[in-house]
Amino acid sequence: MSNLVSTHSAKPVLISDTQIVDFFDDFLNTDVGNGRAADDTCRTYLCHLKQFVGWCQNHTLNPIEATFANLKRFRRWLVKEQQYQTATISLKLAVLRRFYDALLENEYISFNPALSLKPPTEVRDPAATINFLENEEMNRLLDSLPTENTVHALRDRLLISLMVLQGCRTVDLHRVKIGEIVKNGKNKGLRVSSKRHTRVIPLTPDLAKLLRRYLRARRKAGEVITDETPLFLSVARNNKKIWKPLSRRSIRRIVDKYLNAIGLKELPRPQSRKKLTGTQEKKNLPTTGKSKKAHNLSKYKPKPRKLSAHSLRHTAATLALRAGATLEQVQDLLGHTDPKTTMIYAHIGDRWLHNPALLLSVNKPKLEQNIIKRFQRLQQSLKRINPLDLTLNEEETLRILETICA
Repeated sequence: MSNLVSTHSAKPVLISDTQIVDFFDDFLNTDVGNGRAADDTCRTYLCHLKQFVGWCQNHTLNPIEATFANLKRFRRWLVKEQQYQTATISLKLAVLRRFYDALLENEYISFNPALSLKPPTEVRDPAATINFLENEEMNRLLDSLPTENTVHALRDRLLISLMVLQGCRTVDLHRVKIGEIVKNGKNKGLRVSSKRHTRVIPLTPDLAKLLRRYLRARRKAGEVITDETPLFLSVARNNKKIWKPLSRRSIRRIVDKYLNAIGLKELPRPQSRKKLTGTQEKKNLPTTGKSKKAHNLSKYKPKPRKLSAHSLRHTAATLALRAGATLEQVQDLLGHTDPKTTMIYAHIGDRWLHNPALLLSVNKPKLEQNIIKRFQRLQQSLKRINPLDLTLNEEETLRILETICA
């Protein structure tokens, strides 16, 4: 049964892929966030839709005419061919539901074929996916940050400190502007907006002082600062727009750079494009024995932590709970709407520190008791031997055992 409906003459006809993408772009700008859709949100949604449109084109399928069976095959392609994580697939399917909602609202279709399309089920431990820095590693990261009074150095120091101490997201720091600095007496904070709500991040006195130094350095550099000026600017040489905010990708690169500097993250090495000669190739190829040995050793090596910019947010939450902060305090700091999300960080430490099995009264065998039992077994085995067949050493051993086990 087709879900197409007859179109009005005043309504644009969606034939080409470009028309479909432009239609969804217009819908996002007028519908998402009640007309206040963030630019990066629209770009993300359009990127996912373009992938689906490309898949439909490869299968000679009109996206508007796609059925529930077609969408299930697309989901299978995301799982098997693209090998995306469940969270990524869930986002892509959510975009599809929003896309068909737009078609339904504009009467291009009669029902939403993606309404009951769910992401693949996944059995996992939520706490196991959280990677964070220990307290000593966090201090190493903060100590490695530059201490100069340049705009670049102060920006990086403030950026990393806000993420690892206050739990800021990359999107928070990407969007925040000068006019969103909150003053409450001597206290300062940042008003950040993300995920459909706004919250104020209180700054510690040290971070408030670092913020003043950072803004003072920017004014000394000749910058005219207004309320609409981004707090974190891109200082790349090829950036012609001085007011351009630091992108989320650039923030992740900055975090990776400093994690790599202290040995907590290994950045991928660029492959050499220089073509090797036959002799050079043989020298660079490992022998069969070495490669097998390396392969066998790699099986027993623990998997390294996948530290990222978001790991700094996990660090702030985990270490705050360990230091005695309440769940409500951490929930407010991170901006979680559901307390169950914050509970995951509590489970990380509780799993070992507050293991209920440690409270059980279990009799632990003592070393002396084990030794005496072994002596008794040896004594019994010697007694089973005919006394006339015992050697002098065995007779002496039996006398000593009788004294010990008496």
